[in-house]
Amino acid sequence: MSSSRPQPQHRQQLSSSSPPKVNIKLSRINSDFYAAPVFTDLPKKKQASLLPSPTTLEFKPLPDQPAGTATDKRNGSSNPPSPIVTNVKPTVAVTVPTPQHPHPSRQSLNVPRNEEDTSKDGHSVSTDSGPKPFRVNPADVNRPPSRGTNLSESEKRGLANLKRLSSEGRPASRSRDSSPIPASRQSEESTRLLINRIDELNTLTTNLQVNLDGALQASQEKDAENERLLKSLNALEHQNKELQATLTKRERDYEVIAKNYLDHVRMIRATDDDHSTIIERLTQLKAAIEHLIRKVQGQRSANLNRTAVIEHFKDSGLLYSFPVDEENLEAFHLNLYMESVVMDTLVSSFFDKPLCSIFEYNKGFKDIYDWMYQRNEKLAIRWRQQLCVMLTQDPETKARQEVQVSTTADALTRLISEFYNGSNEAAKIHDLCSKAFDLAIAMTALDSVISPAPVPLNTPFDEESMAPALKNNPEGKVALIIFPAFKDTAKAFNMRPKVWCH
Repeated sequence: MSSSRPQPQHRQQLSSSSPPKVNIKLSRINSDFYAAPVFTDLPKKKQASLLPSPTTLEFKPLPDQPAGTATDKRNGSSNPPSPIVTNVKPTVAVTVPTPQHPHPSRQSLNVPRNEEDTSKDGHSVSTDSGPKPFRVNPADVNRPPSRGTNLSESEKRGLANLKRLSSEGRPASRSRDSSPIPASRQSEESTRLLINRIDELNTLTTNLQVNLDGALQASQEKDAENERLLKSLNALEHQNKELQATLTKRERDYEVIAKNYLDHVRMIRATDDDHSTIIERLTQLKAAIEHLIRKVQGQRSANLNRTAVIEHFKDSGLLYSFPVDEENLEAFHLNLYMESVVMDTLVSSFFDKPLCSIFEYNKGFKDIYDWMYQRNEKLAIRWRQQLCVMLTQDPETKARQEVQVSTTADALTRLISEFYNGSNEAAKIHDLCSKAFDLAIAMTALDSVISPAPVPLNTPFDEESMAPALKNNPEGKVALIIFPAFKDTAKAFNMRPKVWCH
């Protein structure tokens, strides 16, 4: 069967630039031609935008029916229907209008012939020759309505925000050609997601605002509490300052009272000694005597003048009652005897006086004091204390004190030099006598006078009331009193005596 189609002719080039090449496969549905264009060699623009430049189209009609012989059943026209050229994008449809020609057989597309002009059954497809090619006018293209017109107001606002974010530099989405979902559906989904995200953010903002309001309220309560505490602190500080001022004033008052009290006490007491200081000073005096005798006797009593000491021992009358015979006396017996001699000298010179060794009215004082004490004990004690203060503060009495101390010290120095060869301890003996004089004044100025108390000889040794001497027999009896006991009249003070028992 021969084909009545004319030979194809090349279309005239209307532009200097080569138009894009479009391959269209035709199919017949209800006697209409539908073109599925395939664009090739297009620039990197969106393929959906067809510019009004000349475009070359290639058609392949079905082999069983030549192109241009069917009628349009939809519109009842005898003219062949206009091919509908659609792009691969689902949102773009391009309709190419068919040029009007008096003869339907002359309506054809002027496209170049190529290898695809021959169909599968061997028939060839040819087009009528024509001087003018078809041109696609974008204004004549009927576009389907956008799916975005069905959006609600909130979705439209979300879409507008999405566009604004896209214009501010957010990364562009994939092109429509590469997206498996239509762009309008993607926009709707993105808008819904954005709106949901906005709702979530609004909810989160509301929660944060509630939390912020709660935190602000708690902060205000804390500030009020801190302000109240600060006011309380200021009040306490003010009260503390007032108390500090009151305390400082009272401390000054107490200092004045204490000073006045001490001045009053000094008026009736010669010294500030009490029982504890008296015991300490007596202990020091006893140790000083022991050290003096130990030093003057030399090693193994080499300096001891045995004959002179024994003669003095006899003159005192103690040797006759002493439990050891003269021939059997050892050096430590004689040294203990010399300690008792020094202490007896101090007692007779300073301690065993009614008032003081330098007071020339001692005998008359004792008689008056005993008379006053029987009638008014407090006045008698006060009078005695006032006299002691006068003795310590009177300059003339001070001079007499030096004379008395020097006289006693010289006597002891001569005695020690006679009993111990080569001894030269005058300075120590003078210091010892001076301490004894001050101690005697202090003991007399107390409320209850402290004085030496003799211990009877041949008294059994009592460890609680007596202090043992060197080589003492704890089961023996008192044979020698080295240091006497000191007691007061109120029996509140007791200094143990140092004794040697045999």
